[in-house]
Amino acid sequence: MFRCVVNMVIGGALAIYVRELYKRFGSTISNRESFANVFPMLTLITVVIIYVVKSSLTLSLGLVGALSIVRFRTAIKSAEELAYLFLCIGIGLALGADHRLLSVTAVAVISLFLWTRHRLGRRGRANHLLLTVTGDTKRFFEKEEGVVDVIERLTGKVTVQRLNLENGQVQFRAAVSVKTAKDTATLVSELHKKLPQFQVAYVNLDALV
Repeated sequence: MFRCVVNMVIGGALAIYVRELYKRFGSTISNRESFANVFPMLTLITVVIIYVVKSSLTLSLGLVGALSIVRFRTAIKSAEELAYLFLCIGIGLALGADHRLLSVTAVAVISLFLWTRHRLGRRGRANHLLLTVTGDTKRFFEKEEGVVDVIERLTGKVTVQRLNLENGQVQFRAAVSVKTAKDTATLVSELHKKLPQFQVAYVNLDALV
């Protein structure tokens, strides 16, 4: 009994750490807080179930029969959420089998992997912007370096999303990619210099839910 309590305490601490890990490195935005709060309870329940199962073959068979009629109707939206659930269950399984060192080591190795992936991803990841330029049609379509030419020179590639011409006004919308916030500021500054009377706005597509 004492060993079970100790393992539950360790499992709760590890699950809280995994919860913070998920909030820090998880890519899901919509229900991150409420979903992460399930981790400690799931881990503790798994520890208790494993202790019950390994204490009696009869109880284990009864548990399998009971769980076979349970149906979970909450949809898992992403593979990442499923991976974190399996991590919590794995921690519970290891602690339920008295493998404390294994559970702590697994969490440490996975944490290192997530941190490394996050650092490498930040270096090579581009910011995807939806750029909107609005203003006079004649000024927009100058024969010299135009708006599209400026954007291509600074970003390398422009994917036109929308182009509206109405009453001498143009609204140009395009998807572009920049590497850093400094590149974004340079792009907007160059467009303002090229078209001082135009309105320039952008939306970071990576920040949208």
